[in-house]
Amino acid sequence: MRARGESGVDRVVYDRFFANATSGVMMDVGAAGPDFLSIGALFRDRGWRVIAIEPNPDFCQAHRAAGHEIYRYACGDRDADNVDFQVVDSHGAAYEGGAVSFEAFSSLQVKPAYRALVPDLDSRTIQVDLRRLDTILAEHAPDIDRVDILSVDVEGWELEVLAGLDFDRYAPVVVIAENLFGDRGYRRAMADRGYLLWRRVAPNDLYVNADRLSRTDRLRTLAGERLDGLLHFATRHG
Repeated sequence: MRARGESGVDRVVYDRFFANATSGVMMDVGAAGPDFLSIGALFRDRGWRVIAIEPNPDFCQAHRAAGHEIYRYACGDRDADNVDFQVVDSHGAAYEGGAVSFEAFSSLQVKPAYRALVPDLDSRTIQVDLRRLDTILAEHAPDIDRVDILSVDVEGWELEVLAGLDFDRYAPVVVIAENLFGDRGYRRAMADRGYLLWRRVAPNDLYVNADRLSRTDRLRTLAGERLDGLLHFATRHG
């Protein structure tokens, strides 16, 4: 069983929270291709239902050719048709033993912090439908009443995507959220939903429903967050 997510984040989550599980439900938002840099691939190999969501038509075609369940949408906190989506071409740049095509930077709009990393991006604009996760589940997977894992990798738009899911209803055990710049606002947003930052596997944060953590894990996680807060304060105030 080969890890294919960045820094092996898929294997970290599976081994710690779902070891040997041969069924489950995962939502893979910003799924990219069916194999390279795919968090969903490992779970699909284990027999899970993986609901992939990806606005790039090339990636969608590759998933469909492989027989995967995939829906072509961008995700956010509202529903709208024919919105602009920027597809960024990285021209096969080397990364984690593979070649990046459209995976990096492609998003509803390349946010300034991302554009600053590579000022001269090669991009084109396409039209896609924007949907809340709740809307997608209601239309395409009405039989789903729980989500075990939610993975969101949308180049800085993660909080908007998370705002589109009813956490009380679907109650994912683990949320994998890309957080390239370590924005602490992600922790606050997830804490408001009852989730703790269990571990960071850069560039992803791993949030776990606090009710699913042992008392020891909760205490360790909270202690780590307090230490991070003190270090952040000391750094800012010298």
